[in-house]
Amino acid sequence: MELLYTYSDSSKLYKMSALTLCRIPIWKGNRIIDLEHVKNIKESINSNDEVDESDKPIRKTYLIDGQHRISVVSNYFENINDAKDFEMTVTKIRVDSEIEAIEYFNKINNVKPIQFKEDPNLIVNKYLLRLIASFPVKSKLFRNGATKRPYLSVDKFRETLIKKVDNLKKISIEKFIKECKITNILIIQELEIRSLNEKEKELKIIKKILELEFALAWDDKFKWLDKFLH
Repeated sequence: MELLYTYSDSSKLYKMSALTLCRIPIWKGNRIIDLEHVKNIKESINSNDEVDESDKPIRKTYLIDGQHRISVVSNYFENINDAKDFEMTVTKIRVDSEIEAIEYFNKINNVKPIQFKEDPNLIVNKYLLRLIASFPVKSKLFRNGATKRPYLSVDKFRETLIKKVDNLKKISIEKFIKECKITNILIIQELEIRSLNEKEKELKIIKKILELEFALAWDDKFKWLDKFLH
């Protein structure tokens, strides 16, 4: 991967292998892929050239934008036996939280404007952005990818919210945050009682939850959402 340019916001423009780029997973907060849009891109280029849960610092790479174009390139490698690799340019930037990922996505995503009401992922992004910001960001309570309680997997939470998006958009972001905060308090109160029992089989994780004052991941199926998203 060859560095070509550094922008004022610290993002970097690189030249890299298209095949390597296709192997980077798509960020979960991206808009739902539009197969018709993929088809249009294919047609347009037919004749033209164009921290883990243990708090150990790790870096993960995701494609925040461009999933439709990557879908076209991936299709090329998957369906053509003698497909030849080629170089592409990509812009790389470090984001330290889901909040920064959403904000950067919103900043650069002006190629195909989509109304929030039309795309569940973009609706969920608005609610997630505000919810995550309402808790201490430095504690990194919300984490990407696979994680363990007491930390909340943003990917799993997003998937649950998308399933309930029709009900989610019926309430304001403020109401959503308020209900999440109330739920957090209620679960903590329940766990405070359970923590008094030395034989409690999940005592260690309960104590960590009480220390962080964050209990939204106690039920990693997030069934508590049913109380106000129904």
